[in-house]
Amino acid sequence: MKIVSKIFLLGVLVLAFASCEDFLDVNANPNQLTEVPSGDLLLKGTLLANTQLHKGHLLRSSMYYSGGLIGLQLVQQTIYNYSFTPGDSDANWEHLYNGILVQNKKIRELSPNLNLLQGIIDVNEAMAVGTATTIWGDIPYSEAVPDNPSLQSKKPAYDSQVSVYAAVQLLLDRGINKIMTATTAVGSEDIFNEGNKTKWIQAANTLKARNFLLTKDYDKALDFVALGVSSPDNTLAYHPIGTVTGNSNVISNLVESSRAGDMTGAGAFFQDLLDPANPNSRNNSKTDETARRKYMYISGDGSSVNGIDGMATDMPLVSYEENLLIWAECLLRGGENQGAIDKLNELRAYLNSGNAFNLINPADTYRYEAYVLADFENGGIENADGIATDRAILREIIEERYVSGFTTYIPFDDNRRLRKSDGDVRLPIPFNNNTTAVHPERLLYPRLEINNNPNVPSPLPDIFTSTPVNQ
Repeated sequence: MKIVSKIFLLGVLVLAFASCEDFLDVNANPNQLTEVPSGDLLLKGTLLANTQLHKGHLLRSSMYYSGGLIGLQLVQQTIYNYSFTPGDSDANWEHLYNGILVQNKKIRELSPNLNLLQGIIDVNEAMAVGTATTIWGDIPYSEAVPDNPSLQSKKPAYDSQVSVYAAVQLLLDRGINKIMTATTAVGSEDIFNEGNKTKWIQAANTLKARNFLLTKDYDKALDFVALGVSSPDNTLAYHPIGTVTGNSNVISNLVESSRAGDMTGAGAFFQDLLDPANPNSRNNSKTDETARRKYMYISGDGSSVNGIDGMATDMPLVSYEENLLIWAECLLRGGENQGAIDKLNELRAYLNSGNAFNLINPADTYRYEAYVLADFENGGIENADGIATDRAILREIIEERYVSGFTTYIPFDDNRRLRKSDGDVRLPIPFNNNTTAVHPERLLYPRLEINNNPNVPSPLPDIFTSTPVNQ
C-alpha cells in the first residue's frame, strides 16, 4: 500500500469534488499536515470520502455490470465492455485508506472524549470497509494504518474477506454502544444525520444485517432488521451540499466532470424491466412502474432536474427500503412466506403513498397494491411459470431489491451473491458484449497497490474471479 507520511486534511477529496473550495479547507499542499484543534473538524472529510466510495466511479462501473447503465463511447464504453483496469480503482482506494481510515485514526487521537463523534466514525468506517471487501475481496485492514507511518513502514498484509466482515461487525457493535451512551454532540459537520443518534444507530443495525446477508448468514441478519432503519425519514443519505457542480449529486457530478453522453440508461436492462410496454417487464395488474421508471432514468447528458441523478437529489447509503427487503428475504428463507409478503407490502404501501420518489411529470402513473399469497402460487400474477411458491416470493423480493437499490451496490452484490446458490431467482442480466459469457464478480485491485505492496494477492484475480464469500 502507498504509505502516507502526513495526514490528509480533506485533501484526498480534491480527486472527487473538483469544485468544493467553498466548503472544503484544502491546503496548497494536500499532503502537509495542518494543525487541527479538534477531530470534529475532520468529520465532514471522512463522510465525503465515504460518499465517493459509495456513489462515485466504482458504483458507476458496477451499474454497467448489473444492467443499470450502458457505456456508449470512449473510456465508459471500454469499461462497459469489461475492460476495467487497475487504474480505475486508484481514486476510490485512496478515498478508503487516506480519506477514511487515516483521517479516522487522527480523529480518534485528537478527540477521544467526544463519544458521539467516535461512534459516528466507527459506523462510517464500518460501512466503507464492508463495501470495500465486497468490491475487492481480501483487503488490508488490521495493519492498514500503522503508527507513525513512513516510507519505511511495513507494507500491510491482506486480511481475508471473512475476517474483514467479522471485524466490521465488531466495529459496528462498538459504534452502536458509543452512540447509545454518548454525552456529547455533533452538529453540522455530520452532513449525513446532523448528529441524530437514533438515525446512526438504526443505520448501524441495518449495516449489520446487510453484512450478514452478503455472507449468507440469513438467520443472524434477521436479528438486526427490527433495530434497523425504521422509516424513510431515518434513511442515511448523502444530502447534496449545493447545486454547484462538484458539490451536488455524485452521479450528476460524473456527467459534469467528464463528457456528457458517454453513458446512458436508455436501452439498459433496468429500464426495460420497468417499462410497461415491455411484455417481460415487472408490471402487472397490481404494479405500474411508469412513474418510477422515469424518475430512475439516467440520461447521461446532465439534463435531469428532479430525477434520481438530479443535482439536488439525495443519495441513500443505508435505506428504509433496504432494511425492509433484507427483513423480507430473511423471513422467507426462514420459512415465513406470509411474513415475507407482509414486509414486501410495507414497502409497496410506501411506494404507493407517492412519497418514495419524485414525479417527473404530474400525470405520470404508479400503482403498488398489496400482494396476497395467491399471487405467488402456481398461475398467480407473480408465478406464471409455475415455480414453487416460496421461490416466486423470493424472486419478487430480489427483483424489488434490484429496483429499490438502483444507484447502490445492491444489484451488483445480489447478482454475485445469488449466482451459485439461487440462480433460479436471480435476474437475467444480459452480457455486455458477444464475446464474454460470464459476469464480473469483483472490481480490480488498484494500480498503486499492485505497484507498491508486495502483499497484494498473487496471482492477481481478474474481474471474473469470485470473491471468497461467493465461491
